Amino acid sequence: MSIVESFLAQSRQTLTEVASACSLEPATTIRYLRELVARGWLERDEDAKTYSLGVALVTIGAAAQTARPMRGRALPLMRRLLAEFDETVNIATEHRGDVVIIDSLEGGRSIRRGAMLGEKDDWFGSSLGKCILAWMPESRVRELFEKDPPVRHTAKSIITLDAVITDLGDVRERGYALDDEEFEIGLTCVGVPVRTAGGEVTHALSVSGPTHRIQARLAEIVARLQETSREISAAAKAEEKTQ
Repeated sequence: MSIVESFLAQSRQTLTEVASACSLEPATTIRYLRELVARGWLERDEDAKTYSLGVALVTIGAAAQTARPMRGRALPLMRRLLAEFDETVNIATEHRGDVVIIDSLEGGRSIRRGAMLGEKDDWFGSSLGKCILAWMPESRVRELFEKDPPVRHTAKSIITLDAVITDLGDVRERGYALDDEEFEIGLTCVGVPVRTAGGEVTHALSVSGPTHRIQARLAEIVARLQETSREISAAAKAEEKTQ
């Protein structure tokens, strides 16, 4: 599994690079690589003598998507948001200390910085990250800040701990988060928390697009996102009652 995960950091590697990344002896590494290639988890380029992730992982990834109940509840409602606003719609969750996109629907009008399925988003600069952080204990927020402090991408980026804590308080008070050109000038993202049946915030839902289009319909987008979030949570409660 460490070998497979090493390809997340470097998509194409030689035997030597894999062995180094996983702290394994080359003889041991080649045995694992051969088995992974045989199972289709990795592919080998005989000319370049490099390895990359294989097609079998596409099937595994699709199965992982299907297995996530929150995604299943959210996807039809995300399609509704896409149809209404024609802007990119994302849902994300925390995974091993990162905020990760678990589904993304691209709007018909492209933006410069979209999101990809499985992509890690920014904890402190993205509306998705802020929504999940805002309902975490402050001690956890501080821990994540120390582990991966925010980077100044634009003049609007929030990079000090005091400013982050204040911003997250604002998110809780108004019930939604904004990436107001904090990651890229000209791009605005609006996010809301999504609660489980028990009321815990584990996911976040967002709409993103060019600033002028998002700001022109901000109140409407926020209202529809919050309504959608409540519907997802209601579906989770209904499913829990039937189990």
